[in-house]
Amino acid sequence: MRIYSAPTVSAFTGGGGKMDTYINLQPGTYKTVVQAWDNCGNLGKTGVNITITGQVPPAGLLYTVNSGYFYNYKTNDIQCFTIVGANGALAPTGQAPANANVWPVAAATDKGGYRLYVADFISGDIFPYFIDTKNGYLFPVPGAPFPAKRSVTAVAVHPNGDLLFAARSEYAPGDGVAVFQVQSNGSLVEAPGSPYSTETGPQALVVDPSGNYLYVADGSGYIETFQIDVSSAALTPVAGSPLKINDGTCGAAYPVDLFDLSGKFLCAGDGVSSTIDGYNIGPTTGTLAQISGSPWRDEASCGGAPGGIDNPAAAYTPRSLAVDGTGKFLYALNETPFQNIAIYSIRSSGTLHFLKFTATDTACYGAVRTDPSGNYLYTGSCNLDLPANFSAVNGYAINHSNGDLTPLPTSPYTFPLPMGALIQDIAVAP
Repeated sequence: MRIYSAPTVSAFTGGGGKMDTYINLQPGTYKTVVQAWDNCGNLGKTGVNITITGQVPPAGLLYTVNSGYFYNYKTNDIQCFTIVGANGALAPTGQAPANANVWPVAAATDKGGYRLYVADFISGDIFPYFIDTKNGYLFPVPGAPFPAKRSVTAVAVHPNGDLLFAARSEYAPGDGVAVFQVQSNGSLVEAPGSPYSTETGPQALVVDPSGNYLYVADGSGYIETFQIDVSSAALTPVAGSPLKINDGTCGAAYPVDLFDLSGKFLCAGDGVSSTIDGYNIGPTTGTLAQISGSPWRDEASCGGAPGGIDNPAAAYTPRSLAVDGTGKFLYALNETPFQNIAIYSIRSSGTLHFLKFTATDTACYGAVRTDPSGNYLYTGSCNLDLPANFSAVNGYAINHSNGDLTPLPTSPYTFPLPMGALIQDIAVAP
């Protein structure tokens, strides 16, 4: 099914037995056409005249980074959505998907929602985009892309927006973190002293809310802590770094995501041992100390990631972490074969208490993210009823009393994507 907002102008394309969606339109009068067709060539359409008198600013922006390189497809792009404040629904911005080079695998926005950064694993480049905050449109920064000179698996932005960190990961000597200084025209310049060495295979980055510390999770089973000098962009390892991960039961640790809980606690999703590790953060030193009871078992047994642990397209359980707006519940995305979300309550001590798993096929590859308000949760969809060559984002309303997730009425949000291409990451901007 497709909505044309004007002749030949496709505003939305979806598939299935019904249509329940939002589209973004500028003020004006539109002779829209809603059209549907089936695999036998049957076609039906009807016209709807619409007058738009004003605009409602989006409550947030959501971007999916999609890649099919691993499956020999060349569809590598960024799909753009606005978030409807009243109910968390997603609406396509109306802009065509943005190009993202060869194999984009990670994305992050700055705190103000003015820029989006996309990392490419194959080319080792960073692609920055300006964000039009009124409608979510993306515009490439002049001079892009900017080389990190090594495969990039993760990016993070300093809270002041002036520094960008990129994980350089090839499981070989030379792995580490590149630091870029953001120039006034949006371009990136690698800082003096960059890159900084880490253990092999850095997979995830997070900056604490104060902007004083950078945490790096290495696929070789370590977490590193660096103190950030904002003025010089220098990184200095803190005492006790790197910290060897104690996964409790498995022979190998492989953290693939990090989440900082308000600068007090750090959580690491260990995708091979299928645990979530928790650490207290030293308030004045940034050092890490394992929380009593950590690690917490997630859904799978000890094992490995299909395709090899150095493969960013491999499946991990848990792969991605998110926390609701109250800070009371943590959500962990579990990939193949579970394709669900684990829900945990967060106690005042930072310990996690398992509550439940959502049903199979309620989540999928990529990431789990909340909107700026923390009231809604989004993840890739594994809906088997989607038509061929389509992907989708699932949206859920968060119950802040018990952590439950309720599908949004308009979910899933579909978009064309060749079979085999995947949502690699999701970034949300205010």
